[in-house]
Amino acid sequence: QLTRRRSAAMALALSSSLQRSVPVASYHVASAFFNHLSGRISVRHNHQRLKSSSRDDPSLTSEATCYNHLKQSRPIRIKAKALHSSEAAATKADLVDDDKSTSTITKLVHFQRHGQGTHNQLYQQWTDRTGIPIDLSETNPELNPLLLPDIIDAPLTDKGRNQCKEQRIDKSKYFAGVELIVVSPLVRALETACITFEDHLPSASKRDDGEEEGVRWIAHEGIREELGLLLCNQRRPLKETLLEFPHVDFSLLAQHDERSDEDVYWKQHCERTSMNHADGTPQRESLEDMSHRAYDFLVEYLYHRPEKEIAVVGHSAWLLAMTNAVLEFDEGSEDVEEFGTMFGQAELRSATLTFTE
Repeated sequence: QLTRRRSAAMALALSSSLQRSVPVASYHVASAFFNHLSGRISVRHNHQRLKSSSRDDPSLTSEATCYNHLKQSRPIRIKAKALHSSEAAATKADLVDDDKSTSTITKLVHFQRHGQGTHNQLYQQWTDRTGIPIDLSETNPELNPLLLPDIIDAPLTDKGRNQCKEQRIDKSKYFAGVELIVVSPLVRALETACITFEDHLPSASKRDDGEEEGVRWIAHEGIREELGLLLCNQRRPLKETLLEFPHVDFSLLAQHDERSDEDVYWKQHCERTSMNHADGTPQRESLEDMSHRAYDFLVEYLYHRPEKEIAVVGHSAWLLAMTNAVLEFDEGSEDVEEFGTMFGQAELRSATLTFTE
């Protein structure tokens, strides 16, 4: 409820900001989006399998670089095998104990991208009405509304919440064995995880004797969306997030003091990249740099966790970097095409990950 009220407030604030700073034509282009957020217009929901397109997704990229050199240069290789969610229980049962002699460890991981966020809807409305996609590298807020401060830490839209509810209805029965949920600290990912994996919330996961089942919820900076420039990817004040998601452990964040409003992780990236440019503008994180973060998260964190079945809820660009520049699939297998494409909004994909030194 807090985030829904925040979405409505964001709509009004952004409407005011755009009216002041964006050319009149562009302002009217975006107005339908803000009216939608405030609940004044209805949006038809597509119940087919959710897919992203360049019309509605600011994270899409046409980059087709080969990253095999990166995968081969890393000390620990990660072999992935895609599987259908319905195979999760049987696959987990077949997992053998970690082979200490060969340093091989296998995990069953369910990856999910967040549902539609207010920034996705803004991008879609802007593109639909102007016929021109937003240039995400543009540093002028009059031409790139994702630079407006009111878009910071964009939450889910009503459509985004419905997308997550559909995933829960369709697939929750396959995730009964999840032991750990790792989620980005951005609000849209936290909301997505709480809706999709509602059955694993502390209030819903008590045994008959009243004790908690023990599924842990942990926020991790390593699975955040692209850093730099786009304010939809900057975290809001942590004290607000802690209040809304008390069941999530935020102790791994670079700054987890609830008295601090500063997004330290974001700030460090912006300070580091802005020094390399005369105008001091922070730079967008590249897919290759995101792949380094993804690799570090998988090898330095997930690899060492005792849990066998894990859910990871994050973002499209980060997931694209991981699937294309970190994970290795059997050459020529359908897994490459299935897993290597952009995740749709709220889409879930499952795989076994085998770590070998």
